[in-house]
Amino acid sequence: MRKRIIIFGATGSIGTQTLEIIDKNKDKFELIGVASKGNVDKLKAIAEKFKVPYVALFDNKPFSLSYNAKTFYGKEGLEQLANLDSDLVIMSISGIEAVYPLKISIERGANIAIATKEIVVACGDLIKKWLKKSKSKLIPIDSEHSALFQLINSFRKKNIERIILTASGGPFWNKSREDMEKTKLEEVLKHPTWKMGYKTTIDSANLVNKGLEVIEAHFFFNFDYNSIKVMIHPQSIVHGMIELVDGSIIAQMAYPDMRIPIQYALFYPQRPKIKWSPFDLKNQKLEFYDVDYDKFPALQLAYEVGKKGGVYPAIFAISDEVLVELFIKGIINFKDIVSFIKYALESWKEFKEIENLEQIEYIKNWIKNLIKQKVGYNL
Repeated sequence: MRKRIIIFGATGSIGTQTLEIIDKNKDKFELIGVASKGNVDKLKAIAEKFKVPYVALFDNKPFSLSYNAKTFYGKEGLEQLANLDSDLVIMSISGIEAVYPLKISIERGANIAIATKEIVVACGDLIKKWLKKSKSKLIPIDSEHSALFQLINSFRKKNIERIILTASGGPFWNKSREDMEKTKLEEVLKHPTWKMGYKTTIDSANLVNKGLEVIEAHFFFNFDYNSIKVMIHPQSIVHGMIELVDGSIIAQMAYPDMRIPIQYALFYPQRPKIKWSPFDLKNQKLEFYDVDYDKFPALQLAYEVGKKGGVYPAIFAISDEVLVELFIKGIINFKDIVSFIKYALESWKEFKEIENLEQIEYIKNWIKNLIKQKVGYNL
C-alpha cells in the first residue's frame, strides 16, 4: 500500500527534491496534497504534473487547474490541507505560519518529516505538549539532524557523551570578519557546498542557521546545551557525529545531497537501496575546525538563548526571519542581522513563557514594530 503524502512548501528546495524522489517511486508514494506560500505558477505546474487532488496557496490569489481538484487559500487553506487523511506530512514551508498546519497534523496523529526549523525553535515547548497527546512522530529532514537521528537511534543514550553538529562555515569561514560584514547579497548567496533557498543560505553565511540547529537539536534529542558542539567542516561530508563515553566518535557521512536525508524520512523506518550521489572515500580530504565566535557571534548568542529558554528562542527565530527579508530587499546590511536580533532580545520586557499560538503572533507583530522603529521601514 502506498504512503499518502502531503507536502507543505512544495515549490521550495526541499519540496522540489521531495517531488523528484516521489516521481521515481510512484509505486511507493501517493501525492494527495501540495501547498505553497507563493509561486503560483510553479505550484500549478506541480499540481498538473502529479494531478494532485488537493492544492493550497497561502497567498489569496485564485488560480485554476485543467483537471478537477480542490483548492484552498490562506492560513485556513493550510489548515484544511493538514486535516486531510495522510500517512506522512512533509513540513518544509518557510516561516512561522507553518506552525498552524503542523499543529493540526500532530493532533491528527500523522507522522511529520520536518525541515522548517524556525517553528521548532520558536514553538518547541508547544510542540512537545501537542506530541504528548498524539501518536505523531517527528522525523528531521535537515542533513545534520537526520544524521544525529540515525546515530542516536543506534546507541543507548546513556552511552553518548555529546553530539556534534557540523557546519560548512558558508562562504566566509576562511575570510575576515571585515570582509564578511561588508558583503553584498550576491556574495552571501554563494554557498560553497549546498544549494538551498535564500533564507537558509543567508542564515548559513553568518551561522544563524547553525544556531537554530543547536536549539533544534536540543529539542529533538534532549541533550543539554553543554553536550552539543558545533565544528566547522568545509567539505560537508560528515553531517553529524556522536562522541561515546569511552571517547569513540561515530560519524554519519554522505555526499552533500539533500535527497539523501529526504529519502530517509520518506521511507522511514525502512532504508531503500537507492543511491542518489554515491560517495567514494578515496582521496577525500576531511577538515574540522573550532568556530571563531568573534567572527560568528550568532552561534554564541543562540547557545545563550537556548539556555534561557522560554520566549527567547522564539524572539531569536522570528526576528531573524523578519531581518533576512529586509536584507534581501536591501533595507539593511548583512552585519545588521545579528546585531538587530540581539537588540530585539535585549528589548523584550514582556511575558517569559509561551503558552499558546496567539503569543507567537504577538511576538511577530512586536518584532516588526520594533524593527520598523529601528530602520524606518514599514514591514
